[in-house]
Amino acid sequence: MDRTHKKREISCEIIMTNGFSRWASGFSGCDGGDIGSPEQRATWVCGIEWGGGHDFNSLVESIEEDVSSPPVGYEVWEHNLDYIFNWQVMKLLCAIDGGKVEEYKTFAEKVMPFVSGQKGYFKMNLYPIAFKNTSGEKWVNRFSEITGFESKDEYVKWCKCNRLQKIRSWAKQYKPNTVICLGKSYISDFVSSFLDESSEIFSEIIDEKEIKWAVNLDGTYVFVLPFMVNRNGLVKNVSIQKVGARIAEIKNQKNDS
Repeated sequence: MDRTHKKREISCEIIMTNGFSRWASGFSGCDGGDIGSPEQRATWVCGIEWGGGHDFNSLVESIEEDVSSPPVGYEVWEHNLDYIFNWQVMKLLCAIDGGKVEEYKTFAEKVMPFVSGQKGYFKMNLYPIAFKNTSGEKWVNRFSEITGFESKDEYVKWCKCNRLQKIRSWAKQYKPNTVICLGKSYISDFVSSFLDESSEIFSEIIDEKEIKWAVNLDGTYVFVLPFMVNRNGLVKNVSIQKVGARIAEIKNQKNDS
């Protein structure tokens, strides 16, 4: 029988390797920092997945790592300026903190978000494997040997059913004050990871960019923003400034009510 065009049915119970299951259910895909606590609540920044891209050998090495605890973060603050995604995030956090986006380098040096030993900020991703972009075509065939999945679609399906619920348990345990989610096309994943069925989601347009936000039952403010690197995303300084100011305003209004 010719099975070339027969697709395997994707289910939440699809069999994967034990090593991958352990790794993907832990704090893989996180840069880390201060995850916070119910007593000292942190701001989390959540992307989609690491860029750059794993190859077969680097993924094998990653899966062997201990990811049972939140990573402590960057060794030096300069890592927040090494990549365009990071410095765009610095601009947004600076604006939320009441500063000007043009001062993001000073903010990165003074506040040191996501840096080991510093307080208040934690950086993570929805998905643990690094790809150059989110396209399913970036799946490397030999990844199947490591993970047990035949395609990125199977991998994503499993993560939606398993990893996102694990992330939700982290949010319930550590109770971040705020979660900044970057990538509006992944809103359903962010909702699964950080919100409750009863959470009311609000939407508004700021400088022609749509933002969505809600508050979960633990009082965590969850904001879903356009990605901050692609040309149609939240990339202009003036727009980042306005969005950051609006986020601060929303949180202050809630705190005052």
